Amino acid sequence: MSHTRVKTTYNVEGPHGSTEVVQIFCHHNHSTDFTTFYWEDGEVVNLIVQEWDGPTLLDAIDLLTRPFKDGWGGELKEGVEYWNKLDKESNFGVLKLIKYKI
Repeated sequence: MSHTRVKTTYNVEGPHGSTEVVQIFCHHNHSTDFTTFYWEDGEVVNLIVQEWDGPTLLDAIDLLTRPFKDGWGGELKEGVEYWNKLDKESNFGVLKLIKYKI
């Protein structure tokens, strides 16, 4: 079973016109050809589109859908990184990876 787990950030409008940075996680299950997006707390993303300057949720999803510069397994695009040990061991990692068997 082959998997690729990557993450990136995007911006949302915060209170009083401020900008908040949100992290989004992506799991590619190459055996089943499913791509699933998760919030930082491990909940599956329900798509909500918000008009906003800067990288948006759709920009992040597009980036994580094709995270490599030159095809699968190559160098990651700018702004994309692999999940780290803390991501995998956090509440998100332990509970959700077990729940969704990823």
